[in-house]
Amino acid sequence: MTETTDMKKFQIAGKTKTVQGSILNPENAGLCFVLNVANLAGKTDAPIYNVFQKKWNKVKQEARGWYTTKTGAYKAGAVQTVAVQSNVWVLNLLCQDEELKTDVAGLEKSLKEVCKMAKYENATVHVSSLLVDAVPEMVELLKKHILTNGVSVYFYNKD
Repeated sequence: MTETTDMKKFQIAGKTKTVQGSILNPENAGLCFVLNVANLAGKTDAPIYNVFQKKWNKVKQEARGWYTTKTGAYKAGAVQTVAVQSNVWVLNLLCQDEELKTDVAGLEKSLKEVCKMAKYENATVHVSSLLVDAVPEMVELLKKHILTNGVSVYFYNKD
């Protein structure tokens, strides 16, 4: 057995919780990472942006700005952090192509980065039902890359 396999045995898996509330009011006392999906076309007309606009205008502005000032790092798998409150960060995951189709490899790369950040910052991950509807692969990949690494995930039904 390798050392990493031995370490995984003793690692506690993250917990999931379904919240009957809005993603705009994340449940938890610590740092909350709210996930969002961005695309290579720079479009910000997905329903989740309308929800964010109610409280966090900055999310749409930062996503548009990221697209307009794209550099070599603007490719599938990149993660943009937008601090919207002292304890809430929206993470834009660049994992959709120009036709708004999910790039699964890019999504996996993004979620691996989110996991590293969440473990380092001792944060929890928060996901809206709108995001799960838009990216059906999200739930399975969250289990694979986030939950198994000890980070808890909250799912929100109302937006």
